[in-house]
Formats: sequence, C-alpha cells, structure tokens
Amino acid sequence: MNRTAFALALLAGLPLFGQVPPKPEVSATTVVFVCEHGAAKSVIAAAYFNKVATSQGLPYNAVARGTKPDPEVPATIRTDLTSRGLSVPATRSQALTDEEIHRAARVVSMATDVPATKPAARPKLVEWNSIPSVGQDYDAARKAIAEQVEELVKSLASQKKN
Repeated sequence: MNRTAFALALLAGLPLFGQVPPKPEVSATTVVFVCEHGAAKSVIAAAYFNKVATSQGLPYNAVARGTKPDPEVPATIRTDLTSRGLSVPATRSQALTDEEIHRAARVVSMATDVPATKPAARPKLVEWNSIPSVGQDYDAARKAIAEQVEELVKSLASQKKN
C-alpha cells in the first residue's frame, strides 16, 4: 500500500492490513436507556444495569443515550454512582441513533419520545414514565430506576433460560 492510499484509508477510518473494524458499541446484547438529556436517568439506569447483569452472568450490557443530549454527565451523578461501586458508562452524553434502536436488544425510554417509526423496533421498546425527576428528588429517582432495572434483568434472565 503506498503512502497516499495508507493516509486515505487512515483518514476514512478503514481497517488496515487485515485489521478487524471495531465492534459497534450497541449490539443485539445491548440495552439502550434513553432519557431526554442522556445525562441523568439513562446514566443511572445503565450503571445499575451493567452491575446487576454482570453479577448474574448475563451477556447483556447497557449504554445511556439522550434525545437532546447535554454536553456531559454532571459530576454529582458520576460521584454518586462511583461512591456506590457503579461504573459510569460515559462522561459525555450521546445522542440516540436509529441504528442503535435497531441493533439493541431493548430500548428503554424514560419520559422521552424515542423515534422508533419502523415496526421492527417497536417490540424492543419499554417505557418507564413513572420515574421521578432527578432534579426534584434524586434519591427517589435513583431508587425507582434501580427497582425497574432489577425487574428488567429478571425478565431478560428468564428469556435467556427459555
């Protein structure tokens, strides 16, 4: 490969010399938690989910997304989750994409509209509209999210057995 071709491939993000392209972050074993800003409810849910699913040996992982993402996850949320022994899935909020909706095992919407217009995506959608506002009562919101996560993990574990 000449220098020009190498440089173009590198700039385009193409795999070089037989390298395998990186695995997409969202796959058929991913649960995508979505809230409006992708900086609080979805981050809390993804952190709890990853810990519980790992402790139960489930092959699932979770990511947090937003429909109108904030620039970053607030330090107070990162600090609280870390103090509870949870890994924060990301420090920067990320926007939900249609591709992620279609790749994911589940998409959990928390009081926000998920743009799932294609029929194939609808069976994956779960709505958690009863979660309290994080800004008004963080502890109540965190507890409600943890309870919902426990139920979701139980559901996924029972489906894995069948």
